[in-house]
Amino acid sequence: MALVIGDIKPGFLDGHPENGTLIPLPPQNGGAVGWGPVYLSFGCDFGDAQLRIAVWNENSRSWRVSGLTVTAAGGRVGVPVQDGDSKVSVARVKASATDTGLCPIGYLVEAILRA
Repeated sequence: MALVIGDIKPGFLDGHPENGTLIPLPPQNGGAVGWGPVYLSFGCDFGDAQLRIAVWNENSRSWRVSGLTVTAAGGRVGVPVQDGDSKVSVARVKASATDTGLCPIGYLVEAILRA
């Protein structure tokens, strides 16, 4: 098993692509190493967060874009990874009028090695 842990940059997307975070993914069910399933999840504290998640899929040569709510009072929130997904672009969008875009948000990428 391999684990990668990182942070989502503070600030909002709102015309500022430099506030985005790009997460490369290992090739699910493939690659030279022989990866199996890949899991991606997010968590936060000190406030709730709304994320824009865009997943690039090599097979379809397209982005899947969705919203994801992550709450301080809840557990990690997963994003399904499909075969062919190679990278994920993540950016904050305002969760509420009082959202400052500063609460810490972390991500976890888990990948299983095939036996």
